[in-house]
Amino acid sequence: MTQPPIDDDFQDRIQRILNEKKKDELRDKYGMHLEGHSEDLSPQAEGEWLDYVTEFERQFEDVREISVRERIGDPALRQLAEIPAVELETELDNLLELLHQNNVVVDFLHDIDDREAYRFITEELLDKMTDDIRIPDMYSHFIYEEFYPNDEDDVTLWTEEFFDGLFKQEFKQEDDMVYTPVEKENLQDAEGNPISLEQFKKSVSDFYEEYPVMTDYSIEIKEMTINGDNATVEVHTIWHAIPRNENVVLKKEGISKLRLVRSPYGGWGVIQAKIAGWHF
Repeated sequence: MTQPPIDDDFQDRIQRILNEKKKDELRDKYGMHLEGHSEDLSPQAEGEWLDYVTEFERQFEDVREISVRERIGDPALRQLAEIPAVELETELDNLLELLHQNNVVVDFLHDIDDREAYRFITEELLDKMTDDIRIPDMYSHFIYEEFYPNDEDDVTLWTEEFFDGLFKQEFKQEDDMVYTPVEKENLQDAEGNPISLEQFKKSVSDFYEEYPVMTDYSIEIKEMTINGDNATVEVHTIWHAIPRNENVVLKKEGISKLRLVRSPYGGWGVIQAKIAGWHF
């Protein structure tokens, strides 16, 4: 007797039942409360995610700390002073690959020469302690700039990110503003008056409504002042756009000014923007 084929809906229903059982186990064993299901995930993908969470909780329950050196097997590494310049790039690549094979990633936000990168990893990072949790595709990330902050490069980076997002219209959707280099508190308008994040979003929305098509832009930082956790940047700005209800490309040029503050979550966030050719 031939068994009728199992359709996708039936499989989804079975998987959802299994997912609810996994959520019950996570609640009973680890006190996690996961209600409902995500509309963005298929039942199969949600099941895999729940397996991932379960394995993480299982390992975290009895986790011990080990050094990064122990994590990667305590390899015998060449001393920096012993490595000829022509071999340094290969040695560094091999070390980074060994780290990656053991689910450790080192990020360099700015250009660091190979000698400093190798020194940092072998003389500092390998002695750092980390949780001994080993799950496929789960990586421990270490950022060089968290050990050696470079305020000028960081402010430059976040200034460029802000203008890039603004003129490429990546701030068009309100939800996108969550991931932009804009602080959520202590915002100010162009005159320095306090405004809310919603008011800032409204200014961006008005900007896009007035200039729905951005064709090109360029920026050049002319002056930067950093005072502790505060920074001011003056940027020569050129941008081209087609205004609403018009068929001509206009060019706007001048000095834009940004005020930024150091974010408690890392990096810098804009709290005030004066954009050449537009009143924020």
